[in-house]
Amino acid sequence: MLGPVTHPLGRRELLRMTGLVLAVGLIAPLCASGAPAGSNLIHNLEQRFGLNERQVRGALGALLVYARERLPQTEFDELAAQVPNAERIMQEVKLQGVVTRPLDTLDEYEESLSSLGIGQPLASQIAPAVLEFLGAAGRNQERDILAGIL
Repeated sequence: MLGPVTHPLGRRELLRMTGLVLAVGLIAPLCASGAPAGSNLIHNLEQRFGLNERQVRGALGALLVYARERLPQTEFDELAAQVPNAERIMQEVKLQGVVTRPLDTLDEYEESLSSLGIGQPLASQIAPAVLEFLGAAGRNQERDILAGIL
């Protein structure tokens, strides 16, 4: 009779590696489906607007918080699945003080970006750029979900 099977990495390391594989699975939809090879949403917004990764992640996190408050759960889950580490990004913007209250209007979303150094008119260009990226990536259903609240 054989005993329990053990992995040479150990249980904890194996679970960590499994988590990394799942994270890569979340990133893949943004790197495929019609988007230019090697591109992703965060990199696209950095290049397009001259922002750093922290600013883009903050803007996306605030947009996700806004969307979560305005969409039915199933639609929000579908949208969030297209953003790598969506839950973590939303938590970060709350912890960093980017989002300090519910974002009930698009104006409130755009105002929240000021703490990231993103003022007008740039703040009003972020959400449309996300829509454009989703469309170019062939993610029309997700684009339409987001467009419905903007």
